[in-house]
Amino acid sequence: MKILKWLLILLVSIPIVLITSVYVRNKAIGPAGWAEDNTVKALKAYMKDPDSMVVRSSYTLSSTNADGDMEIRICGIVDGKNSFGGYTGGTRFVSKSVRNKRFETFDTNFVKIEDSEETARALKLEMLSGFDKVYWNEYCVDSAHPPTKPSKL
Repeated sequence: MKILKWLLILLVSIPIVLITSVYVRNKAIGPAGWAEDNTVKALKAYMKDPDSMVVRSSYTLSSTNADGDMEIRICGIVDGKNSFGGYTGGTRFVSKSVRNKRFETFDTNFVKIEDSEETARALKLEMLSGFDKVYWNEYCVDSAHPPTKPSKL
Protein backbone atom coordinates (compact mmCIF):
# COMPACT_ATOMS: atom_id res chain seq x y z
CA MET A 1 0.00 0.00 0.00
CA LYS A 2 2.88 2.35 0.83
CA ILE A 3 4.50 1.68 -2.56
CA LEU A 4 1.24 2.45 -4.36
CA LYS A 5 0.95 5.74 -2.46
CA TRP A 6 4.51 6.80 -3.45
CA LEU A 7 3.96 5.72 -7.03
CA LEU A 8 0.80 7.82 -7.24
CA ILE A 9 2.60 10.83 -5.75
CA LEU A 10 5.41 10.37 -8.28
CA LEU A 11 3.02 10.07 -11.22
CA VAL A 12 1.25 13.28 -10.22
CA SER A 13 4.33 15.31 -9.30
CA ILE A 14 6.43 14.64 -12.43
CA PRO A 15 4.02 16.36 -14.88
CA ILE A 16 3.53 19.23 -12.45
CA VAL A 17 7.29 19.78 -12.17
CA LEU A 18 7.75 19.59 -15.95
CA ILE A 19 4.93 22.04 -16.70
CA THR A 20 6.13 24.42 -14.01
CA SER A 21 9.71 24.37 -15.31
CA VAL A 22 8.54 25.14 -18.87
CA TYR A 23 6.39 28.00 -17.56
CA VAL A 24 9.21 29.43 -15.44
CA ARG A 25 11.70 29.20 -18.33
CA ASN A 26 9.23 30.88 -20.68
CA LYS A 27 8.73 33.77 -18.25
CA ALA A 28 12.45 34.06 -17.52
CA ILE A 29 13.69 34.33 -21.11
CA GLY A 30 11.09 36.95 -22.07
CA PRO A 31 10.46 38.34 -25.56
CA ALA A 32 14.11 38.25 -26.68
CA GLY A 33 14.33 34.58 -25.74
CA TRP A 34 11.03 33.83 -27.44
CA ALA A 35 12.28 35.54 -30.60
CA GLU A 36 15.50 33.52 -30.49
CA ASP A 37 13.61 30.24 -29.97
CA ASN A 38 11.29 31.00 -32.90
CA THR A 39 14.20 32.05 -35.11
CA VAL A 40 16.22 28.90 -34.39
CA LYS A 41 13.16 26.73 -35.06
CA ALA A 42 12.49 28.48 -38.41
CA LEU A 43 16.16 28.33 -39.44
CA LYS A 44 16.29 24.59 -38.75
CA ALA A 45 13.38 24.16 -41.18
CA TYR A 46 15.63 25.58 -43.95
CA MET A 47 18.50 23.16 -43.24
CA LYS A 48 19.22 19.84 -44.97
CA ASP A 49 20.68 18.60 -41.66
CA PRO A 50 18.98 20.59 -38.87
CA ASP A 51 21.05 18.95 -36.13
CA SER A 52 24.25 20.36 -37.67
CA MET A 53 22.99 23.95 -37.68
CA VAL A 54 25.26 26.57 -36.14
CA VAL A 55 24.34 30.24 -35.68
CA ARG A 56 27.38 32.53 -35.73
CA SER A 57 27.91 36.26 -35.34
CA SER A 58 24.31 36.92 -34.37
CA TYR A 59 23.10 40.03 -32.62
CA THR A 60 19.76 41.29 -31.39
CA LEU A 61 18.30 44.74 -31.93
CA SER A 62 15.15 45.87 -30.21
CA SER A 63 13.01 48.96 -30.07
CA THR A 64 9.79 49.99 -28.38
CA ASN A 65 7.23 52.29 -29.98
CA ALA A 66 4.98 54.85 -28.25
CA ASP A 67 2.26 52.23 -27.64
CA GLY A 68 4.74 50.02 -25.77
CA ASP A 69 4.97 47.41 -28.54
CA MET A 70 8.42 45.83 -28.73
CA GLU A 71 10.09 44.93 -32.03
CA ILE A 72 12.93 42.41 -31.79
CA ARG A 73 15.23 41.77 -34.73
CA ILE A 74 17.87 39.06 -34.83
CA CYS A 75 20.56 39.19 -37.51
CA GLY A 76 23.48 36.89 -38.12
CA ILE A 77 24.98 34.02 -40.03
CA VAL A 78 23.63 30.49 -40.05
CA ASP A 79 25.63 27.51 -41.25
CA GLY A 80 24.79 23.87 -41.71
CA LYS A 81 26.01 20.75 -43.45
CA ASN A 82 25.16 20.22 -47.10
CA SER A 83 24.34 16.95 -48.88
CA PHE A 84 28.04 16.00 -48.89
CA GLY A 85 28.38 16.42 -45.11
CA GLY A 86 30.46 19.60 -45.22
CA TYR A 87 29.57 23.01 -43.85
CA THR A 88 28.51 25.52 -46.50
CA GLY A 89 30.35 28.54 -45.10
CA GLY A 90 27.37 30.41 -43.73
CA THR A 91 24.47 32.47 -44.96
CA ARG A 92 23.09 35.68 -43.51
CA PHE A 93 19.63 35.70 -41.94
CA VAL A 94 17.21 38.23 -40.47
CA SER A 95 14.22 37.66 -38.22
CA LYS A 96 11.63 40.09 -36.90
CA SER A 97 9.34 39.48 -33.94
CA VAL A 98 6.81 41.78 -32.30
CA ARG A 99 5.37 41.80 -28.81
CA ASN A 100 2.06 43.66 -28.80
CA LYS A 101 1.53 45.14 -25.35
CA ARG A 102 -2.13 46.03 -25.83
CA PHE A 103 -3.26 42.58 -26.96
CA GLU A 104 -0.56 40.74 -25.00
CA THR A 105 0.56 38.76 -28.05
CA PHE A 106 3.95 37.74 -29.39
CA ASP A 107 4.53 36.82 -33.03
CA THR A 108 7.58 36.17 -35.16
CA ASN A 109 6.66 37.94 -38.40
CA PHE A 110 9.42 36.48 -40.57
CA VAL A 111 12.75 34.68 -40.71
CA LYS A 112 14.54 35.27 -44.03
CA ILE A 113 17.75 33.71 -45.32
CA GLU A 114 19.90 35.32 -47.98
CA ASP A 115 19.82 33.79 -51.47
CA SER A 116 23.53 33.41 -52.24
CA GLU A 117 23.00 33.19 -56.02
CA GLU A 118 21.03 36.45 -56.08
CA THR A 119 23.69 38.14 -53.94
CA ALA A 120 26.44 36.94 -56.29
CA ARG A 121 24.56 38.35 -59.32
CA ALA A 122 24.06 41.68 -57.52
CA LEU A 123 27.77 41.87 -56.66
CA LYS A 124 28.71 41.34 -60.33
CA LEU A 125 26.42 44.24 -61.25
CA GLU A 126 27.79 46.34 -58.38
CA MET A 127 24.31 46.59 -56.85
CA LEU A 128 22.70 45.69 -53.57
CA SER A 129 20.86 42.40 -53.51
CA GLY A 130 17.15 42.31 -52.71
CA PHE A 131 18.03 40.74 -49.35
CA ASP A 132 20.32 43.67 -48.53
CA LYS A 133 17.75 46.30 -49.57
CA VAL A 134 14.63 44.77 -48.07
CA TYR A 135 15.89 42.95 -44.98
CA TRP A 136 19.52 43.51 -43.96
CA ASN A 137 19.76 47.29 -44.34
CA GLU A 138 16.22 47.77 -43.06
CA TYR A 139 16.38 45.63 -39.90
CA CYS A 140 20.04 44.98 -39.03
CA VAL A 141 21.65 48.42 -39.06
CA ASP A 142 22.66 50.31 -35.92
CA SER A 143 25.72 52.23 -34.74
CA ALA A 144 27.79 49.03 -34.41
CA HIS A 145 26.54 47.42 -37.64
CA PRO A 146 26.72 49.67 -40.74
CA PRO A 147 24.53 49.12 -43.82
CA THR A 148 25.70 46.97 -46.70
CA LYS A 149 26.78 49.06 -49.69
CA PRO A 150 27.29 48.15 -53.35
CA SER A 151 30.84 46.97 -53.92
CA LYS A 152 32.19 49.78 -56.16
CA LEU A 153 29.73 52.65 -55.88
